[in-house]
Amino acid sequence: LTKDGSWGGSLELIEEQTVSSATSSINFTNIKGSQYDVHFLTILGYETNGGGSELVLVRFSNDGGSTYESSNYQNAQQVCATSGSFSVISGTSDSAIQLSYTNNTEQSNNYVFLYNLNNSSKYSFATFHGLKQGADISFGSGVYAVSETINALQVTTGVACDVATIKLYGVKQI
Repeated sequence: LTKDGSWGGSLELIEEQTVSSATSSINFTNIKGSQYDVHFLTILGYETNGGGSELVLVRFSNDGGSTYESSNYQNAQQVCATSGSFSVISGTSDSAIQLSYTNNTEQSNNYVFLYNLNNSSKYSFATFHGLKQGADISFGSGVYAVSETINALQVTTGVACDVATIKLYGVKQI
């Protein structure tokens, strides 16, 4: 099984995108949803040029990336600041799944598991962990509360991303 690469839980790299100049969003339009029930997204060194704190967001598309949904998301996450204080961020009518935040001096790093993207009878879910360069950490989950087939996804912030490496994997099932 190892030789065939068919162990459950192993990863197949679907696509890698590297950003090295101002980009408003990073889109993955071939997520191979019919092959994978679970996807894994890594976001490394995400940095913006906006000057203030910006949320790193994930949005879904049901039309191959022509449009990305901007409503019907719900989020909850725990954030631990370098000061040792904890806070909760949550929302029931958000415009995207909120992963973490970044700014033009501190990079954001995240890993995200995505579930049910290709299942038109279930909501699409995400669970995630994040680390901002200043050592703030976050973990949580989000849901796109509409049952439909998701066939593309977008990573974005309110301002342009200057630097990032983002990889999308499919998680093999047994």
